[in-house]
Amino acid sequence: MRKSLVATLAAAAVAVLLTGPATPASASVSCFGAGGNTSILFYRAGSGSAETGTLSAGHWESNGAFHLPRGYTHAAASHDSLLLYNKITGAGEVGTFTGGEYARTRTYGDLPTGWTQVEASGDSVIFYNARTGHAVTGTLRDGKYQQVRTYDHFKQGWVAMAASCDTLTAEARPGSATFSWDASEYGTLEGGVYGHTGSLFLGEENHLGQLTATRDSLLSWAKAAGKLELRAGDATNGWISRFRGVGTTGPWEKVGRTADSLIFYDSDGTASASTLVDGDYKSVGPLDDVSPGWTLIEGGV
Repeated sequence: MRKSLVATLAAAAVAVLLTGPATPASASVSCFGAGGNTSILFYRAGSGSAETGTLSAGHWESNGAFHLPRGYTHAAASHDSLLLYNKITGAGEVGTFTGGEYARTRTYGDLPTGWTQVEASGDSVIFYNARTGHAVTGTLRDGKYQQVRTYDHFKQGWVAMAASCDTLTAEARPGSATFSWDASEYGTLEGGVYGHTGSLFLGEENHLGQLTATRDSLLSWAKAAGKLELRAGDATNGWISRFRGVGTTGPWEKVGRTADSLIFYDSDGTASASTLVDGDYKSVGPLDDVSPGWTLIEGGV
């Protein structure tokens, strides 16, 4: 295996309780009450080629290849649905996404352009613009997207977001114009509504980097000394807890998720899988049958 996982310790984060949500979230059917969504999509923006399958307990199984429109820049998968979006043109589509299969239900040609982050929880999705701080949330279930709320009060400068079944985490880069140190906020994302609950502060010498979430857990991965430093913790009920260092791995280009698993991926097709359940991270090993050149990797929760 070209990129082995090496155990190491990292500084623990301290959660600070801030104000609660301005409006209580209206929770819908929870993805915690049933088996998680292990469906995953691989997509190439240049050609539109795609492949779906399942990534469960760290094991990948393909359901076959097909084609989508070219140019999608973002993908977000919930407990049973998938949304694809082009931030340049505003084109997009949505459909059901279960059992490793995607079935389109609607296409869009006039979605707002410029969203820098698009992330889905178990039943909801958020569109966010890091430059303006504006955001839109809605439901993403039964193969349908429905806008619920717009926000003008999100902070500017969030560069990474990830959502578990019901918890959204957003992270800012240290030294940015908006934040003087690395900061991460979290809250509920349910019923098409976001509600802020707390923040993580790691200090100037430690930063979260990028974020990925499984059904009940959060993973952060940041470059350090030529490797990726990994931290993991629980992500449920709008809170991040037991957040701690869990190891290091090689400098992978992408990290994708499903309800219980993670895939570490390089564009040459090199890939490795891990599991992340109840905040506990475990390496499974290399995946030998993953194709090169994928620009989006997105799985459900």
